[in-house]
Amino acid sequence: MDEEQVGKPGGARDSEGLSNLLVAPTAILESLPDAVVAADHDGRIVYVNALAEALFGYPRSELLGQPVQTLWPARVRERYVRNMELYFATEHPLRFSTAAWGLRRDGSEFIGEMSWGILETTGGPILLAVGRDVSERRAAEARLRAVAAIGERALSGADPADLAGQAIALLRTLLPIGAAELRMADGSALAASGPATRSGANRLEGAAPEVHLAVGNGDELLLSPTRPLDQEELSFARAVANTLATALARLRSEERTRYEALHDPLTGLANRTLLRDRLHHALARREHGATAALFVDLDNFKQVNDSHGHATGDAVLVEVARRLHTAVRPGDTIARFGGDEFVAVCEGIDAEAALAVGQRLHDALQMPLSAGGAEHQLSASIGIALGETDPDALLADADAAAYRAKAAGRGRIELFG
Repeated sequence: MDEEQVGKPGGARDSEGLSNLLVAPTAILESLPDAVVAADHDGRIVYVNALAEALFGYPRSELLGQPVQTLWPARVRERYVRNMELYFATEHPLRFSTAAWGLRRDGSEFIGEMSWGILETTGGPILLAVGRDVSERRAAEARLRAVAAIGERALSGADPADLAGQAIALLRTLLPIGAAELRMADGSALAASGPATRSGANRLEGAAPEVHLAVGNGDELLLSPTRPLDQEELSFARAVANTLATALARLRSEERTRYEALHDPLTGLANRTLLRDRLHHALARREHGATAALFVDLDNFKQVNDSHGHATGDAVLVEVARRLHTAVRPGDTIARFGGDEFVAVCEGIDAEAALAVGQRLHDALQMPLSAGGAEHQLSASIGIALGETDPDALLADADAAAYRAKAAGRGRIELFG
């Protein structure tokens, strides 16, 4: 612009406006939505904006003239100083980092995204850094990844106890939680980490309220936070609880399916499939001695069905199953073989002991029982066989002995052989 233009009224106004723009960089830096810190060649802070004051927790007057290392965690200072010296020594374009660590006045750390570069000024080069705290955003992203990972493991059929342990470890890593526990409906803990959860009178004074999250029907995820959780953190915890509920529901469904495949639906006793499995295992352990099969055939059950109906008959069978189960030794198996026939499997036994078990079964059924509004008197023919090898032959022999007992007058015990 020549002197003639400057002297003109319009030229003067343009020059004045340009001058105002050139002297207003501080106002621009103050209006940025990010924290700004500038340091000179010696690493001394020469400028911070208001957001930098708020981010680091220092008033501007305390930062100006201080080493910029004040704002860096001790574990990264040496590396950051080397980088700063390198930037001052060479030509560098504007840089950007997605993971720059900062240190607040209270000693807490944060992770930030930062742009920086070397600017030439009349007072010499300065390092200008512009950034923001992204700790919460990165923590939220980590929590989303954790939920996805746990969900994937749940869908792939991971063991619920292992899954619960992983979930609790992640909760304690990604949330301000001192203790966590997945408590089952019966009061047992499937997984737990940290000190015992603080409930009721045992909760520490001033501690954040304990968080209880339902996990399916009756189970509960208990969290002991070190401070109140915000909504995003609570949403993460609920997502974990829902994933655990899905996994536990799958486990219980599989357990129910396995149980139903091996147990009689009316009495809950072992069915034929489980009976044969128990016989195979018992006979495989020959060092424990012989295995006995006791075949129990009710003598007059058909009369109950014919006179009182099948509902009463079912009630009688349930009571018979209960009595038989209480009459055998701990570790013995009672199975419903079919209809009104039951089998007891006794491992590591001799003939005398097997006859004693047979007598207890006989006596348990002799006592009258009530069902369907009537009293019923039952008896049973019991056949006993002992063997060490063939489960099918053992069952056949016990059945034959029971047939002989029934033919001999019912309500009797016969030992095969």
